[in-house]
Amino acid sequence: MTAEVKPTPVHDDTARLAGIASTGSVAALRAARADAARYTQGSFDALFDPGATRLSLEERFAAASYAAALSAAPEAARAYRERLLALGSSAQSAIAALEGFISGGVAHAHAADTDVRLAAILTHTHALATLTPNPEKSALLRVKQAALTTPEIVALSQLVAFVTYQVRVVAALRALEASA
Repeated sequence: MTAEVKPTPVHDDTARLAGIASTGSVAALRAARADAARYTQGSFDALFDPGATRLSLEERFAAASYAAALSAAPEAARAYRERLLALGSSAQSAIAALEGFISGGVAHAHAADTDVRLAAILTHTHALATLTPNPEKSALLRVKQAALTTPEIVALSQLVAFVTYQVRVVAALRALEASA
């Protein structure tokens, strides 16, 4: 009995980030492991579903872009930033905070023009996506003080974990594509 090969998802953000061809040996490998591609895209869809959590899409895309930047994945950081920009004028404060954190790190959390909630979200993102803890105050304490609920903190933590996973999958797919 042969295993059924399920097609890869129609929308495959990870393959798009990796820039892999829709045909060829890497595409065939992904097709043979279609569940992995489908579950990865399903995770993306769930994490960025507008109604999935009380975290706004602006907050989620800012955190995703920052997590990708911290993971040394500039293309992924740019892709998430573009999604943030596509949200329009409501995203302007998130874009400003994101740019401040990318250029100045967690020290930007104290900038006068940074929203306290967004600063806490990006500080927590930094703590999860790096091995450098914030010695001043725990990132978890910051998100609690910024009135994030436990489900919001869990959703944010899942999002950061997903993005750091995704950038590693993208790197692996690029390496496979380059050697094919």
